Amino acid sequence: MPDMDIQSVLGFDDADLAANRLGQSTQKQKTMLAEKAKSHKSFNTIIGVVIALIFGGALLTGLGAPILATIGGSLLESGKVTTGALISLIPMLCMALFFLVIFGGILIVILRAIFASANRKVDTTVRRVEGTVNFVWVERRERNAAKTGPMYRTVRVLEMRIGGETFNAQHELPSVINQGEEWVFYYTSHPFKFLSAEQVK
Repeated sequence: MPDMDIQSVLGFDDADLAANRLGQSTQKQKTMLAEKAKSHKSFNTIIGVVIALIFGGALLTGLGAPILATIGGSLLESGKVTTGALISLIPMLCMALFFLVIFGGILIVILRAIFASANRKVDTTVRRVEGTVNFVWVERRERNAAKTGPMYRTVRVLEMRIGGETFNAQHELPSVINQGEEWVFYYTSHPFKFLSAEQVK
């Protein structure tokens, strides 16, 4: 099949392919990878902040509401915060502190994982894989983003297996690459991107 077909699908030209063969990337590819890495970092950072706000807000509301209700009730009854009201808060405060430590620890672990992913070192080394192309449809379970329906749903994903490596494949690839053909793909690992490809003649 003409190389121009694969070029249009992956978005590269002859100059990109020539540089990739030498283990290098063109300035155009470097710019594109930098933008992709920046977008990935921004997305993960935003997700981390949103989770922190939701988790923290829910935690403070759940723990703070009973305490405020007790103090408010005491004020309404006697016009001041009584000793009895303060004493009744002790078990509540102990429980609040316990849950604050537990859920605070969980939140820290989650946020560390998210921000570690966001700050993962960019690796734009040009990698090469060669072999027989095998396209396989696989089923995966993923979280359902919709507010209705089951929590998880099963989706079909197209994988391309080549040279001992497995990649998520664009749906257009089988239209320009025949099953069983020998190909070379050039790519980066983080952010992941197919830079170029060529059929082994």
